[in-house]
Amino acid sequence: MNGLRYMLDTNVLIELIRKNPIVVENLRQQGLRRCCISVISVHELYYGAYNAPEKYREQELIRVEKIVHHFPIVPLPDDGHYFGKMKAQLTKSGVIIDDFDMLIAASAIRNELVVVTDNTKHFARVGELQIENWTASRTKNFK
Repeated sequence: MNGLRYMLDTNVLIELIRKNPIVVENLRQQGLRRCCISVISVHELYYGAYNAPEKYREQELIRVEKIVHHFPIVPLPDDGHYFGKMKAQLTKSGVIIDDFDMLIAASAIRNELVVVTDNTKHFARVGELQIENWTASRTKNFK
């Protein structure tokens, strides 16, 4: 994916919108051009904005548009191989995670990207997925 290395999860994007200094610094250190977002995260961010109280909705939509336009958006894989395999394995092991998280993980695995998330507990269940947490005071690489 031409220099991309990191896929920012929705919770990290929310922290960027909130200008969390730890996340902003980690992004600065790693480089904006090395980061992308999943189409799933775009949908989740817009849901959050439209779900905001009416008096804040327009403001939230503007914040989402501003952050989304900074990153390439990675589509879902064309085939269901990665998602299907992952969901079957997690179901059999009894540690299922949200379908949206599995779709983000499938896109990251397919494109050889590291998922940057604060939701390390769930994403760590996907064995072949590389994850980092940029919301902590030090970047943690879990794989």
